[in-house]
Amino acid sequence: MLEPTRDCPSPRRRALHTRPADRSPAGRFADERGEPGTLTDRGLKWRLYSELQAARRDRSLTAAADALRGAVALEPGGPSELFGRLGLTPVYSRLAALDILDYAERTLWSDDGQIDIKPRRRLIGEAGKLEAVADHSYDALLASHVLEHLANPLGALAEWQRVVRPGGHILLVVPHRDGTFDHLRPVTTLAHMREDAERQTGEDDATHREEILALHDLELDPGAPSREVFEQRCRDNAETRSMHHHVFVTRTVVDLCRETGLEVLIVRPELPFNILCLSRVPDGRNGEGIGDVELQRILGASPFASDRERAA
Repeated sequence: MLEPTRDCPSPRRRALHTRPADRSPAGRFADERGEPGTLTDRGLKWRLYSELQAARRDRSLTAAADALRGAVALEPGGPSELFGRLGLTPVYSRLAALDILDYAERTLWSDDGQIDIKPRRRLIGEAGKLEAVADHSYDALLASHVLEHLANPLGALAEWQRVVRPGGHILLVVPHRDGTFDHLRPVTTLAHMREDAERQTGEDDATHREEILALHDLELDPGAPSREVFEQRCRDNAETRSMHHHVFVTRTVVDLCRETGLEVLIVRPELPFNILCLSRVPDGRNGEGIGDVELQRILGASPFASDRERAA
């Protein structure tokens, strides 16, 4: 059951997927911003870097934000810095209103950091089971680095599609395997995710736990202070939701959206570790989504090697 809360703090999903600090500008400055409300020399460098990246933002990323102009949106796990003014795609400035959803009052990602939007309300409930939300309640749904934490991503996408009106949009940002601590793990197949949907796999599922414990690259995980803490979080995943049940590359994100009948309009693999995918909920019009030829072009130009291999 979803429960609205009285106040609406500003939880955000931290950058838990970065490469080591010396491997990218984003990684180099990610841990140098200082405490909230302060501006150190290194924090200023981070701000300047973010401003530069925003100025250089690809037009397709701005187009993804523009598609949601005037929308009333729901964001499981939000709000996210990636949708702010200096983020990957500046969605928040386009929205009419935003509701956010968390599975608990406090999560690993709860924070007092400032985000570029004040949510209208906050709901407490499971991201993959929105029984208390009526059909077609929203114009759009946003999810940044959420889908990989869900044991049944196809089921979640079907549920998210239900609460968005026909012709509305679902905007996903998913971590790319090549750029994260999952880079040693196998990519999750669509067949496996179909099985999870058929079984209605719950968040207490431990199918991938041993694989994660064996192949998780802890050196690339600034959110885990020690091996012991990481392993305990995995054992307590039903409460912490810290595990990545599934591992994605750009093609599998597109296949996942198409599997649920969504029309993929924009897909963009972006350094250091993001896959952005904008889809439209079917409304009876002729499809205008990207075709296989365009998808192959996108994969061939991807900054991630595993995408380019799949385009060959």
